[in-house]
This record gives sequence, C-alpha cells and structure tokens, in this order.
Amino acid sequence: MRAFAYPKGGQINEHGLLELVEFSVSANPETIRVLAKFMLAAADKMESMGNRFGHLHAQDEIESWKDHWPDLVICGEVTNES
Repeated sequence: MRAFAYPKGGQINEHGLLELVEFSVSANPETIRVLAKFMLAAADKMESMGNRFGHLHAQDEIESWKDHWPDLVICGEVTNES
C-alpha cells in the first residue's frame, strides 16, 4: 500500500502536520477492506468514548500491517476551522 496527498497549505502544528485537500490510497481490494474494517471499528470506539477518544493508529490495531506501509491515524473531528 502507498499513500499520496496534496497539502492545503503550510503546517498547522508544531509536529509538521499538514491539512490536505485530497489524499489517495494505492492498494489491492483486500487491503482496502482491512482499512475499511479498521475505520468502522474506530468510528464505533469514537462514538462509545465520546470526548475521551484520542486517536488510533492502524499499525497498532491491525495485525497484518506491513512495516513499509504509511500509518493511518484516526482522531476525533477538528471543529475549529480557520
């Protein structure tokens, strides 16, 4: 799996995080299904934990995750738009 993105502008925090206007995932159908399953489970956890939800890393949650894949991190919604 590979991931590609187009940044919206400069970094938005001290860690170098960028807001994106688009991101693309290049993967086979099996990997896309694994990602979808992870994202659905993350949504359930987010819903059950409410404001206590921090973030989840796919590389920590998916046993079959490959070391050379980019990590997918699911975090709570950012609501303060600029």
